Amino acid sequence: MRIALSINGEKLNFEVSPLDRLLDILRTYKGLTGTKEGCGEGECGACAVILDGRLVNSCMIPAMELHGSKVLTVEGLEGEGDLLQRAFVEEGAVQCGFCTPGMVMASRALLARRPHPTREEIKEGLAGNLCRCTGYEKIIKAVSRAADEGYGEIAKADLDFQEMEKPSEPAGLSESEMDKVFLPYDLDEACQVLSRFDDVYMLAGTTDFYPDLKKGKPVPGRLMDLTHICELKKIDVSEANVIIGSGVTTQRIAEDPTIAEFFPALREAADSSAAIAIKNRATLGGNLMTASPAADIPPVLMMLGAKAVLRSSSGRREIPMDSLFKGYRETVRRPDELLDSVMIPTPKKGTVQVFYKRGSRKSLTISRVNVACSARLEDGVVRDMKVVAGTMSIFPSPLVQVSEMVEGKPITASLVEAVREAARDGVHPRTSEEYRKNITGNMVARFLSELGQRF
Repeated sequence: MRIALSINGEKLNFEVSPLDRLLDILRTYKGLTGTKEGCGEGECGACAVILDGRLVNSCMIPAMELHGSKVLTVEGLEGEGDLLQRAFVEEGAVQCGFCTPGMVMASRALLARRPHPTREEIKEGLAGNLCRCTGYEKIIKAVSRAADEGYGEIAKADLDFQEMEKPSEPAGLSESEMDKVFLPYDLDEACQVLSRFDDVYMLAGTTDFYPDLKKGKPVPGRLMDLTHICELKKIDVSEANVIIGSGVTTQRIAEDPTIAEFFPALREAADSSAAIAIKNRATLGGNLMTASPAADIPPVLMMLGAKAVLRSSSGRREIPMDSLFKGYRETVRRPDELLDSVMIPTPKKGTVQVFYKRGSRKSLTISRVNVACSARLEDGVVRDMKVVAGTMSIFPSPLVQVSEMVEGKPITASLVEAVREAARDGVHPRTSEEYRKNITGNMVARFLSELGQRF
């Protein structure tokens, strides 16, 4: 296929394979070897670049979605005159140098969004970039120095690239690709493709796709890129519902003020799910439709009473979240449907929501245990408590017995202990049974105890 894009301000045309990675285009096609390949699956950040104003891992970006895009790599910075790179050198933030280009690009992306970051914000902005040499302290110092020298004002220009316009000419597909690769720009066009073929594999963030290929999963026969469909990227608010498009990224969910106001548990689940280069790509739709037992967002949506809106050429279906999953890595979506959006009812006034997770690290990790809880206190008693535990089985588990146990009761120490035991006994983990049961019970008891302390 033929694509046109801008790399470091230079407009270029390439003949590529649809699944060539942006990393391949930069290093092999263009000869820009500053961008490195480390893990090849989005874990290390060595390949980080700025794509349309957002930090991404170039090892996970397919060529088929790049037509009309703007890419900035380390070579596109100002060389020896670049304040950020000079700060890295002079503060001793460079040793072997393999991770440095990705680290510099992550730092630039951070300073574009937060020109004067705190130490914690610097650590958060670099959380997806690994360094085996420096211990990070001098890297943090270098970023802080660049911020003090006003680098954020320079980096802010990158944000002008965020909104992509439809190119005047579409990407050029070869004759052999015509019925194999689909690049729709609107929802109707995508649904028409799905009505014609029953074996179309849809791509959005591709944060699972390339790691799966690396593990030996076969390449699908037909591919459809959904990243250019603006209708899937909307967040609409009404008095009764908030509707989030399936193409909305987890980073946008984490940043959106409406989500933070109405659904703080959803914001927390999105924010703690991954480092920013992954969150800039991972979508709400992917988090749901991959049907991973370890996903963080499905338990929250189930707790919130959300519905999945499935769309096809023949109409739409609204599926309650607790009916969306039917087996391991399976949903009720038909081959002619795609996930249009998720519809979440606005919560009653006074509702408290939380999302807790435990993994091998505090966040940015796959959950071993996660729990979403909500409830409110009315006249001193618990109302409408909902608890959903994730990661225990092939899909999230509502703990109905806990909800029934606390309804209409005041929060007491004995009730908290009873809830701990009920939550513990209400889950049936596949592995590490005692550990995960205990953590689940502790999480639910913590929520109820802290709810009582709020009022």
